[in-house]
Amino acid sequence: MKLMTNLHFKTFLGLLIVVLMSVGEANAQSRKRLKELERVEQDRNAEEQSKSDEAKKRHMDIQSKQTKKEMKKYKKMSKRHNTNRREPFFKKWFKRNKH
Repeated sequence: MKLMTNLHFKTFLGLLIVVLMSVGEANAQSRKRLKELERVEQDRNAEEQSKSDEAKKRHMDIQSKQTKKEMKKYKKMSKRHNTNRREPFFKKWFKRNKH
């Protein structure tokens, strides 16, 4: 009887080791895949950003000098106006309490 229990224990231990090894290997593969996806996402974001910058530059290049001045003036004006705004009432009403 003791021999059988010992045999069962060794078999269970062997199977446990095999399962843990395979899980560790799968975990390493998933981490590697996540890193790859993250890198691809960063590349795509960088490419989108460069295209956006290029489009903005092209847009500014095709404007006349007078239009550029007006755009600059209105950009400054809107920046000044928007930085001095009050917080909307609904944000005050639904503010999350920090406990």
